Amino acid sequence: MMVNNLGAFVGRTIPVIGWFLIASDFTQIVYNTLSTYNKIARGKDRL
Repeated sequence: MMVNNLGAFVGRTIPVIGWFLIASDFTQIVYNTLSTYNKIARGKDRL
């Protein structure tokens, strides 16, 4: 939505940036957890 006020633009943009950061953190946590588990696990236990 178009805004004439910079504060309104920033206020609407920051939550969207937060969602992207949370999604990025979640993806990194899952990837690193699975990688570490697969390094430790034996044979058929790997994911």
